Amino acid sequence: MTISRKSRPCLCGKIADSNFCPGEVNVKNTRLLIVSILALVLFGTCIFFLRDLIFGGVVGTYEEAQPNMSEYRDKWITYEVTACLGEYAEETETQYFIPTGHTYYYVIWMADGSLMPLSVSKKADREYLDALTDATYDYIDGKTKRIEMEPRTFTGTIKNQESEARGYYDDLLSYWQATEADGYTVRYELMDCSESKGLYIFFASFAMLIPLGGIAIYIVNVRKEKGKKVSPEQEYLPR
Repeated sequence: MTISRKSRPCLCGKIADSNFCPGEVNVKNTRLLIVSILALVLFGTCIFFLRDLIFGGVVGTYEEAQPNMSEYRDKWITYEVTACLGEYAEETETQYFIPTGHTYYYVIWMADGSLMPLSVSKKADREYLDALTDATYDYIDGKTKRIEMEPRTFTGTIKNQESEARGYYDDLLSYWQATEADGYTVRYELMDCSESKGLYIFFASFAMLIPLGGIAIYIVNVRKEKGKKVSPEQEYLPR
């Protein structure tokens, strides 16, 4: 004896076979639309608040930003690096215990004699700062009459250092006896040059494609459902 499953009523009150229920499809499509709209609003809000990082250009130099750093937060500024005193920290990003990126922190000797933290992630930037560090100490040790490397302009944003990196920064300055108590001018805001505008644009574009893709799928499914609709006469014919 063989027992087969009977047709079951769908959520819309019609009779449907065991493999297709228009009511269930409508519910899934509605959920997809709601989630897509919420994601669109969420990502759109994030992009709005980060619009200066994503779409904005360079608004000034570090020297221009120095008197009022709060006005230049999350905005692109530049600084011409002429001397470097070395690397004081390295941050390694990991995913599933696999290194995926590095950020390197350096102490910059500014033109006015003050000290400033700066971070980079590109290999070329790190190689330049390492070479500039050697050239700077050659000048300090009296081996050369000037720092024999061309300055380079870096573009980045001003932000507070992470607590661990800040601790390494303070420890190094204390070791050098180059703190404010020793008469030095020390900058604590980080000039972060480890990220690029292109990276922000890429992630913003990718984030917006997700909800837009969901809305597109919803529209396609609705059109497919409309194509499957039958007339009232055909709806009650035996299957």
